Amino acid sequence: MMADNSVTKNRGTFLIDIYNRQNATWQGTVTWINRDEKQHFRSALELIKMIDNALEEAEGGSHEE
Repeated sequence: MMADNSVTKNRGTFLIDIYNRQNATWQGTVTWINRDEKQHFRSALELIKMIDNALEEAEGGSHEE
């Protein structure tokens, strides 16, 4: 039997509330549970960018576009 040496990082937990679906995308809010921060988003792409930036920030890096 092999030992499992993998490390799992919990970088963040997000609660996503979808309020509306318009123009073939989502609108709603995302709450970063670990920091109790809430932000509104207007598209699925904007949501993905918010989560990506939050995870980069949690790792101590800076992720510029």
